[in-house]
Amino acid sequence: MNVMAIGHAELYIYPEKVAPQDRIVSPQRIDVASTQELLEVLTSMSAETSFSVLLVINECVVGNGKYFMTHETVTILHEFGACIGFLVKPLALLREARLEYQQRYREEQAAE
Repeated sequence: MNVMAIGHAELYIYPEKVAPQDRIVSPQRIDVASTQELLEVLTSMSAETSFSVLLVINECVVGNGKYFMTHETVTILHEFGACIGFLVKPLALLREARLEYQQRYREEQAAE
């Protein structure tokens, strides 16, 4: 992350499907400083995952949100402050990328 950046987003990721034999799973924290980094994190998250976002500027939390990711979309559970609407553009980009991937996959399957 850029040391000179005045703000960043802290994502806390909570896996939902934990098997009994798994160890205690604690949230994973990932800091992102750009939309591209945010998209990379959202893309790598598995479905059925809850995550929270804290938006931080000058070391002060200016917004927070709680979300739940499924195979098709991300459900907004709540958003406050600067988080209101924060994920609209990244989620639209993520949706487009998923649709493009599915279309390419179908075309490859039809070609075989």
